[in-house]
Amino acid sequence: MPLILSIDFEDMAHDMKRDLGLWETGPIRTEALWQSYHDIDDFLRAHGGARGRKATFFCTGLIAEQAPDLIARIAADGHEIACHYHFHDRMDGQDVATIDRMLGRARTALEDASGTSVRGFRAPQFRIDRTGPAQYQAVMRHFDYDSSFPAESREEVAAFRAAMGLGDFPILPIYRGRVMGRHFRLGGSYLKLFPGVMARRLIADAEKAGFAPHIYLHPYEFTASGSYRLSFGERLPLGMARTLYWGVRQEQWHRAGNRGLPAKLARLIGHDGLAGRLGDLVPAIRA
Repeated sequence: MPLILSIDFEDMAHDMKRDLGLWETGPIRTEALWQSYHDIDDFLRAHGGARGRKATFFCTGLIAEQAPDLIARIAADGHEIACHYHFHDRMDGQDVATIDRMLGRARTALEDASGTSVRGFRAPQFRIDRTGPAQYQAVMRHFDYDSSFPAESREEVAAFRAAMGLGDFPILPIYRGRVMGRHFRLGGSYLKLFPGVMARRLIADAEKAGFAPHIYLHPYEFTASGSYRLSFGERLPLGMARTLYWGVRQEQWHRAGNRGLPAKLARLIGHDGLAGRLGDLVPAIRA
């Protein structure tokens, strides 16, 4: 099966400051995001094949509000604009009223910026409540498909859909496979840091399980420039111990394995290229 590639298009610098309590919100790193987009689009044109030159970008609503011209450019180049919430917040700790408001705000901003209908959704960090149906029902009110569910089998997806009362709502999962007794998802830091043989094994296991193998990545993983890093001064209000800790952790995200990622991904794609936009692959998308 052709490999699916999607991009969680977010500004990690902004989102990390929000997660660490350094601010509620502020300006995004627009120049870094533009450069990342050009790098990703160039990669797709070179390695995506006939269908896979167009991909799905799960964008935060914040980017659409602060850099609408960037979202417009991504859409104009033929890529699918999908939603990655408004802020890059963990939804599983939020109330449904907040979630409904943030979903609506993000979708409006993304559609206004792109001039396209936004149909797909992915929760930040895949963190959406799966103990009850309320949060998924909010997603269903705003979108036509979801890609927030890491799964090991088609049966797991079907059981979850039935338990949550989601009917035939399309769920496009990220494969979650076992290697050496631990679960790993296909994408992100796992793809960067582990050898290509591990990714090929997970791709093969996904196909055996009946999934179209799906890799997800982020803008900061396509660059080793450190353009999304928080500086020492930006981290210093956390106190010295946490400042040093988060400095080390940032090496994992912004340096380790980044330079080799495009070549590793190109080797995984294969002769058939990528599968293309997620929304075009959903068999039962609502009109």
